[in-house]
Amino acid sequence: MDAARFCDLPNSRAASNAKESRLIDAAQFRELLVSHRRLIRADRRSEALRGLEDLDTGEVFLTDERRLLNSRRELTFN
Repeated sequence: MDAARFCDLPNSRAASNAKESRLIDAAQFRELLVSHRRLIRADRRSEALRGLEDLDTGEVFLTDERRLLNSRRELTFN
């Protein structure tokens, strides 16, 4: 299994080859993290977005990092 790698989106292959880039909610992002898809990190740090790039399809999934981190806090306190 390949380890996830960090890369800013403008410097990654996804910037030039992505078939689709879409914004998803924090719950969908977490589901992708634990899926069996081949994903690497594709964050847009300057825009405060966390991202995942699917290596097979070239799709990039983005979510607002504040919502992602806030929803994680809510999960631990419930």
